[in-house]
Amino acid sequence: MIVALTKDWDDVPTCTTHILREMGKTMPVLWVGSIGTRKPSAASLKDVRRILRRLWRGVLPPERKENHVYVLHPLLIPKAQAAWAVALNRLVFRWYVARFVRIAFRRCKPLGCRCDNDGESLPIEYWCFVPNAVDLLPEQENGTKVVYYAADDWTAFHNLDGAWMESKEDALVRRADVIFATSDFLVEKLQRVCVRVGRSGESLVIHMPHGVDHALFEKALDRSVALPPELTGMSGPVIGFYGNLHSWIDFSLIEELARKRSAWNFVLIGEDYGVPESLRACSNVCLLGRREHSVLVDYCRGFDAAIIPYDMRQERMGSVNPVKTKELLSAGLPVVASAVPALADYGDDVLLCTDVEQWLDALGHQIEKDACARAEISARMRKETWEHKVREIRERLAKLQDGPGVG
Repeated sequence: MIVALTKDWDDVPTCTTHILREMGKTMPVLWVGSIGTRKPSAASLKDVRRILRRLWRGVLPPERKENHVYVLHPLLIPKAQAAWAVALNRLVFRWYVARFVRIAFRRCKPLGCRCDNDGESLPIEYWCFVPNAVDLLPEQENGTKVVYYAADDWTAFHNLDGAWMESKEDALVRRADVIFATSDFLVEKLQRVCVRVGRSGESLVIHMPHGVDHALFEKALDRSVALPPELTGMSGPVIGFYGNLHSWIDFSLIEELARKRSAWNFVLIGEDYGVPESLRACSNVCLLGRREHSVLVDYCRGFDAAIIPYDMRQERMGSVNPVKTKELLSAGLPVVASAVPALADYGDDVLLCTDVEQWLDALGHQIEKDACARAEISARMRKETWEHKVREIRERLAKLQDGPGVG
């Protein structure tokens, strides 16, 4: 059984989503929604709404979403720092987990789980997708494993307490039985953390790049399917992006590209967290808002090329490995991206740029690729599925012996 401490279920799908959904096909997964990486503000209407929603969800039992995935929203003190608050959170969380095991998986043998006492006791893997999850882990227990899945440099987020996150990451590295890191940057960083806390990073930290739902996204190659209405009637090349429109997007770059190439259409899909008015004013920039992950392939079908325009002036962007990259490539889309280190090995399929002129030249090159080239781009992603990645993860975990983190 997996207890995963991660983001909220209804957030934009990330690697968390795909990995846990894949594992939930064959084993019980308790998806624990956001446990709070910062203090909420009473002055923020968004934070107040989140608090009220959390209070309501916190009294509800885990909700089954699909297969064997259940979602829980525990009532916990966000960003607990005082010893009493940490202890209270751990006690309350332990009760939630025990209740979940008792109620939801009392009869777990039909799921193919390895259980003792007719399903009353399950070996648990605690999957930590955020460093402060370490505060909720139980004391060392036989049969329990701790997995740290690192997909971001949490210490570099501008809106988080970097020093606090670093202390939690140090503590989690001390407890972890294995660490999966999604980029070379994170592998190297976490190996340095291992040295700092007195562990061997060479054997503990494993590079685990993202997978992709190739079967879904390769459907974009079928041009006989009708395009979404927002894309019909657009004349000239369509340059597409999807993802949260957050501060790590280089909006000034997109604006300059749009102004220099007025015949090109720039379609941006994602929740708006502060798109500048000057970009909105560009007549060839179309902001569509958020779309569900399952329909993104329909929009990819109408793109001539895709962009990943991250603002590389932000420290954390050196650590990222965008999940969307393999999705776009599976859709047969040639990509132009900021100089993200993790994207350096895709050759001509992903062209990396550092200035506007490079972007313009690269986009001009990518939009000229024909249907044959796009099919080849998609084919190169065929073996990169989430199913394959999760199988590799499970094989590695099966070889683990009880280590210092599990007693």
